[in-house]
Amino acid sequence: MKYFLIKKNFQRIILIIIFSVITLQTQETNAQQVDYSGTSSANFLKIGVGSRPMAMGDAAIASINSAEALYWNVAALTRIDAEFSFAVSTMDWLVDSRNSYVAASYKANDIGTFGVDLQYLDYGQIEETTVYDQDGTGRFLSASDMVIGLGFARQLTDRFSFGIKIKYINETIADATGNAFAIDLGTVFLTSFFDNKLRLAASLSNFGTKMKFIGDDLSVTYTVPDNPGGKQVPAELTTLEWDIPLLLRFGISNYFIDNENLSILAAYDIVDSRDYEVRHNVGAEVGLYKMVYLRGGYKFNYDEIKYTVGMGLDFKNIIDYNLKLDYVFLDFGDFGSLNQFSLIFNL
Repeated sequence: MKYFLIKKNFQRIILIIIFSVITLQTQETNAQQVDYSGTSSANFLKIGVGSRPMAMGDAAIASINSAEALYWNVAALTRIDAEFSFAVSTMDWLVDSRNSYVAASYKANDIGTFGVDLQYLDYGQIEETTVYDQDGTGRFLSASDMVIGLGFARQLTDRFSFGIKIKYINETIADATGNAFAIDLGTVFLTSFFDNKLRLAASLSNFGTKMKFIGDDLSVTYTVPDNPGGKQVPAELTTLEWDIPLLLRFGISNYFIDNENLSILAAYDIVDSRDYEVRHNVGAEVGLYKMVYLRGGYKFNYDEIKYTVGMGLDFKNIIDYNLKLDYVFLDFGDFGSLNQFSLIFNL
């Protein structure tokens, strides 16, 4: 009885912390009445991962069931039906860049589920231009973004799960780099509705430090003004600090049908961020014989990507391996279309 009360109180404390952070952030934004559009650093953190959740319009935090939960909602790690889960995906992103993601999770008996993930956005080689060499200097620079995270989730009751993730964020442009640290928090609640299929979820992502660039590229030679001799001295450029994109998500998902021949899943997420208006994501998945899955989604209040489609194949009943292959097609408007494949392997 005492153990049950401790878990119950701990659960309440976690919920109070999450919703206190959300309330404080909302109050701060409303009080300042400032348009934060375009003021965040590390915007690659907004790029979704995993072909299944992306095909469902990013309506993912209550429906995710693989190691990709480390990105969407770390608490959902407890809902993976395997001791070990591995996920990998890669996609040609915009302007010759490539976004890659890899994640792994391990369920440690009664302790909880541990996970690690890495997201890497490679911009390739970029030709350097200056005020005096606008056609290029002949020098090529590299640029990349990276985030690596460690997560832990625990099922506090048979219906309620909580998770936390700590991550290191890095952006590099030539010899200048910016770093930040952040945490993600998440919850999943399995209700008793629809034969225990209806899930509610909430997540808070990228709550952390600001990012500031430093490095050799910020070292310059400064000519002292009003000096007849044109004296030059070494100087250091200082950049401003910028917030990383704080994301608040609330989601719901439900299997309206779930049997050996047919499954129908629907999901909805509401997403809020400090640098854009509230967005809504809806998605659905239809499964046939637990082997073939057809998916679609729609994203409201987005500038470019509106609808998403995709499919998946589960090879468990074909080759006796718990292997899944997922695909998503994204229409990026004037920027063209994007395609991504993902592999999920469970043991």
